[in-house]
Amino acid sequence: MNPVRELQKHGQSVWLDYIRRSLLTTGELRRLMEEDGLRGVTSNPSIFEKAITGSEEYTESLRRLTRTDPHADGKSLFEGLAIEDIRLAADVLKPVYAETQGVDGYVSLEVSPRLAHDTQGTILEARRLWEVVDRPNLMIKVPATPEGIPAVETLIGLGINVNVTLMFSLAHYEAVAAAYIRGLSRAPDPSHVASVASFFVSRVDRAVDRALEEIGTPEALALRGRAAIANSKQAYRRFREIFYGEEFAELRARGALAQRPLWASTSTKNPAYSDVLYVEELIGSDTVNTVPPGTLNAFRDHGQVRASLEDDSEISGSDLEKIGGVGVDLDSITEELQRNGVKAFADSFEHLLASLEEKREAIRTHRIAAGQAMTLGASQVPVDERIREWEERDFARRFWCKDPSLWSAEPAPELSDRLGWLELPEAMHEELDRLHALAQEAREEGIRFVVVLGMGGSSLAPEVFQATFGNAPGFPELIVLDSTHPDAVRALEERIDLTATLFLVSSKSGTTAETLSFFRYFWKRAEGLVDHPGRSFIAITDPGTPLEDLARERGFRAVFSAPPDVGGRYSALTFFGMVPAALIGMDAHRFLDRAWTLSEGCAFCVPASANSSLILGAALGELARAGQDKVTFLVPPALRGFPAWLEQLIAESTGKDDTGILPVADEPPGDPDEYGSDRVFVAFLLDGDDAGEPGEGFLDGLAAQGHPVIRVSLEDRYDLAREIFRWEMGVAAAGAVLDIHPFNQPDVELAKRLAREAMAERDGGSGGGAPESFAADGSEETSRALQELLGEAREGDYVAIQAYIAPTSEAESRLQTIRKALRDRLRLATTHGFGPRYLHSTGQLHKGGPNTGLFVQLVDQPSEDLPVPETDYTFADLIQAQARGDYQALRQRGRRVIRLDLGRDPVEGLDRLIEELA
Repeated sequence: MNPVRELQKHGQSVWLDYIRRSLLTTGELRRLMEEDGLRGVTSNPSIFEKAITGSEEYTESLRRLTRTDPHADGKSLFEGLAIEDIRLAADVLKPVYAETQGVDGYVSLEVSPRLAHDTQGTILEARRLWEVVDRPNLMIKVPATPEGIPAVETLIGLGINVNVTLMFSLAHYEAVAAAYIRGLSRAPDPSHVASVASFFVSRVDRAVDRALEEIGTPEALALRGRAAIANSKQAYRRFREIFYGEEFAELRARGALAQRPLWASTSTKNPAYSDVLYVEELIGSDTVNTVPPGTLNAFRDHGQVRASLEDDSEISGSDLEKIGGVGVDLDSITEELQRNGVKAFADSFEHLLASLEEKREAIRTHRIAAGQAMTLGASQVPVDERIREWEERDFARRFWCKDPSLWSAEPAPELSDRLGWLELPEAMHEELDRLHALAQEAREEGIRFVVVLGMGGSSLAPEVFQATFGNAPGFPELIVLDSTHPDAVRALEERIDLTATLFLVSSKSGTTAETLSFFRYFWKRAEGLVDHPGRSFIAITDPGTPLEDLARERGFRAVFSAPPDVGGRYSALTFFGMVPAALIGMDAHRFLDRAWTLSEGCAFCVPASANSSLILGAALGELARAGQDKVTFLVPPALRGFPAWLEQLIAESTGKDDTGILPVADEPPGDPDEYGSDRVFVAFLLDGDDAGEPGEGFLDGLAAQGHPVIRVSLEDRYDLAREIFRWEMGVAAAGAVLDIHPFNQPDVELAKRLAREAMAERDGGSGGGAPESFAADGSEETSRALQELLGEAREGDYVAIQAYIAPTSEAESRLQTIRKALRDRLRLATTHGFGPRYLHSTGQLHKGGPNTGLFVQLVDQPSEDLPVPETDYTFADLIQAQARGDYQALRQRGRRVIRLDLGRDPVEGLDRLIEELA
């Protein structure tokens, strides 16, 4: 039985908090009504704005409206488009309205948020919209502000259906219920008017939880996650008293409908809580729950149904008393939530109007929007066929439903429970106030450096943000430490002022060996310099990890819990990326907004043929199947950091089961005719000062040589967020083409295990013997071994340089010289990475992907070591064990690999290697 349908048995109606044109024109709303028993729709100006700017589904309507009135402002354009959508939705829902005799089947349209504090203005606009839409199953949405409540009374008295929104407290609810009853008493026929009272849920928990965490006592912390449900149950109990008591008896006798509580804001914001918490705990008769698509999908998949509103009513009241008893003023919090809610709606509405006017100008001037364009040659045919197949299989909708059968016929761990990133662009907006406050606090305290202590997905996005945006004036510089080489740790310590540095200890599992080693080292240094070392540290991790416990024990400045259903390489838009972004002064709202716009352009109701992410995924997958599996990135200087993030996303997602797509980042460019036939070129083109690199002539030359070319145009650097989401979804879709699981990393653990064994051998255990090494000294033995490896090169292979040395600029420039020499000599794609960093990115492809790699591992002998406090090992021990474990893992997988020892001067050793390859 579908749990969503089961809610009807308990007297609860489910409405969808989502509306856009394609939801209506593709039949998706009708399908939700038929399959899930959906009974209504609430509109959302933010979704509407993202659909307009992120897709082309409103373009023709905008052209028509612009032809009718070339000078139409944003508000006129909005009304023209919104009224079309509302009428369409009302007509689709009309059978529900008729079947339930006006209880359900409604669609909501809000009055302008500009009128939230204008009673007469609200009344006039609501009456006008009611007449213009001209549908009996319309509800006009009015906020429950002091000025909105008398407007509600008047509108109900006029027979206009009203959705009263932005209620957060019992006082709000009682005022709204009273206004509804007074309005009904004035209505000519109270049986022909309906209303719902939208009571907001999850935002209450977010605000109260934050207050409880600031108090910090065990009693306070034990009350987290209990305020919102207790608050809602209190309102429901009052609803039953009012509408089933004497106060409403006369109106009920005249056929009047009760004003049902509508639970709004029911998506879960805290990753420590169940994603269906606010649906499961608020089930009861005469209620409505309006849910976004993601929550609807989650509840359909694993929701549990019971009459929960009738449970624990006394306990709920006790919870609110306890929350007040520890010092939380719930009344003040709920009043502030309403004020902030009104402002957020107003800001969203203004943003919508500005976007419409910008879209109007783009249509008027025939300006082409930023996006992607592909020249695929013969591969265009299979890509088109794949898209047609996906439309027949309803691939896009199933993707957003997190259907694991898209990738595997059998159940598999880390499949459907690793798609939480789909909702991040919208969900993370809820955290921006907290991030902004943290950034301002750090700035006011004179923090000069933010250091990310992390690996892979924890560090790559922050590094890209610093490289792309830099730190805004007055904000700290961000540095990433993801090398365990003692020289790298020492170099960082010498670069920063420890008394003016914030360390972000970032680890999804909370057990990452490198991250914890970095933490122990800098904790020891901070202990000797500052009075409260915990204030110098922030933890970013999943809920309930050992790192979270450590952070609480040692009094970290803050702890940020990331969603556990988002894997590391998909975590750029979680706290792992957005905390560093806020601290360096990025406009996090603008950034997330771009990602949200792209996600709505690829939403569940958008056909695959109009979904840029799925088109990208089909292209990447089909090209790889045809042997063009080396995706080579070309970027302007301003975006030079981005390919490193893409490298992990692609390599770790696709490199398994002897399959994979090789990302080629930062390779020195060559002539178009020097590349092998296994390449795909992706060029990111940035408007403005950096336009022209890479040049269009060069790209045309590549296409003329038969190489597939994908051009991605960005209006500005903030469009990077759009590309993050597009490539996340695209790479996951490519996994379906390649028949692989895109969210796991089965071969990463092998190198970790062998590294642990190497550490054990250091202490007298059994590690399987030291790997064979050749000194990079120009000797005949080393030359012969290297030439033997290179002599095994075959067409379609690649060369990977794995440098377990400190990542200095001198080393980087020489590695690039080596790459160019190898590419020109072998005509193969080349990659390079510093260890152990790449173990958390391309390491999965090296061991789990196709056996087409030639691996050159470079190690050195650190001249001066550093102990890791609170342990019995040093950083040199750690990096040497990691290099050894990686080498042995490659050997176990039958890979072709050589290990070269650069000695105590790695730069000199690299110079000798360059001479060898000349």
